[in-house]
Amino acid sequence: MRVALVHHWLVTWRGGERVLAEMARLYPEAPVFTLFGGTEEMPPPLSSHPSHASILDPGRRFREALLPLYPLGVRSLDLRDYDLVLSSDASVVKGVRTRPDAIHLCYCHAPPRYAWDFSREYVEAQIPSMLRPLAYAGLRWIRHYDAKAAQGVDAFATNSDAVRMRIQRHYGREARVIAPPVELSRFTPAAETPREDFYLCVGQMVPYKRADIAVDACVASGRKLVVVGEGPMLEELRGRARGGVHVIGGQPDEVLVDLYRRCRALIFPGEEDFGIVPLEAMACGTPVVALGAGGALESVVGAPAGSPPPPAATGCFFSELNAADLVAALDHFEARAPLDPADSVARAQQFSPESFRESFLDWVRAETRRIRAG
Repeated sequence: MRVALVHHWLVTWRGGERVLAEMARLYPEAPVFTLFGGTEEMPPPLSSHPSHASILDPGRRFREALLPLYPLGVRSLDLRDYDLVLSSDASVVKGVRTRPDAIHLCYCHAPPRYAWDFSREYVEAQIPSMLRPLAYAGLRWIRHYDAKAAQGVDAFATNSDAVRMRIQRHYGREARVIAPPVELSRFTPAAETPREDFYLCVGQMVPYKRADIAVDACVASGRKLVVVGEGPMLEELRGRARGGVHVIGGQPDEVLVDLYRRCRALIFPGEEDFGIVPLEAMACGTPVVALGAGGALESVVGAPAGSPPPPAATGCFFSELNAADLVAALDHFEARAPLDPADSVARAQQFSPESFRESFLDWVRAETRRIRAG
């Protein structure tokens, strides 16, 4: 079969792009179609694949402002020459045009957050008040288009049970859970590196990641914290930082790995669809203090603050999305016996790229047989 890969955009290198890279390893001849960007800007193996961007690509610098035009960009991606279309989507590219007899399988990282579950947070954080009614109208149009596009997909897979339930709620579709891959070759423990008295928070600096809670909790309790990441909230977070809290922006991989190895624990304060960052930390032998919601419940082995840890625990959870509850969880984490780094490493190894590729290929083959059998 002629196979094509589809991804929402290729302008950053994050969890979704890492998933696409593993899909590309399975289909080395497949071209990649996207709304913005191209594979030439990505690391291997994606850089070896030809790519085709939508008619919106010349405006990629303003892609947030082009949101109402995304359906137009998607429709400009014509995949009618392909027998099997595999989309990797956290936006609306699941609506690409395919032949009626072609098979379209979608690995949905999440229904687009900005349209479905966190539209208020996105609009109020990024849109001037006078333009918000127009923004909400645009998001209603995107939700309508996205829900309709989802009905053209033959089968869905996703990264966590939390997102599986959102796919069911928003699209009325079932999805198979296939955990995303962690690049364990880059994130490794170092027994010779001593732990230091600071916490670490890593992620894109956008509202739903809630790095502000980590900053406020550590400022209020006098703890040391290093915050790593880029995004529109970077300067705001720097303004909130006091004392031992340092917001250092984006860092190269070698610096990030060193911070994982030296920090006391990772703080993961937002509700994620899955969340690769906790597994990167655990692969380095680092425990995680996370919000007890979303994908963290499927990667971190732990219990709420105040409860005894389960066997082979790799962290603990706080329940309420506020700084006071996080401070209480950090107090609990520091008061109990240290967790075994080997348990964190062993847990992370369950999410290897090899495991992802095996599960993904099994899903593709099973769904292809089912659809062909009619």
